[in-house]
Amino acid sequence: MKQRKVRMILLQMLAIVVVGGLLGGVVNLVRPNGIPWVQDWGNYVEAKASEAGIDVVPLRRVFSFYNAGEHLFVDARSLEEYGKGHIPKAISLPFEALDERFEALDQILSSELPAIVYCKNRECDDALLLAVELREMGKTNLLYYVDGFELWEESGCPVETK
Repeated sequence: MKQRKVRMILLQMLAIVVVGGLLGGVVNLVRPNGIPWVQDWGNYVEAKASEAGIDVVPLRRVFSFYNAGEHLFVDARSLEEYGKGHIPKAISLPFEALDERFEALDQILSSELPAIVYCKNRECDDALLLAVELREMGKTNLLYYVDGFELWEESGCPVETK
């Protein structure tokens, strides 16, 4: 008797999960901005940057910009990550602390230099989100270094710690 009750409860739970999954799938199909079933996640952030109209630059170009000294580097990682190492002279402006870092924000927005925004790596989208916000605030000369600090450091480029 008890075993029969447990079996019935398990079948009901399975039915709820199956029906919920089917309903979710149907809703996703009919929504105009549904979640894609299959997507190339390897270039996801780069594709989003392109959609947002923000130019993406690889390490080679970023390093040449760094050597020329004519760009402002903006680190979108956390203050803790920035403290452990960053591109020399980069300004720390973590995306999650955008509303609290007025001094850094003002320095970036008032500078005539083009800004290169970067994050940890290709999977991190904080730099892209920050770049979009900065553009909306009026900073139009923006570049997005998609490979991030990890590749910068692995490639032997200069690193500054605080």
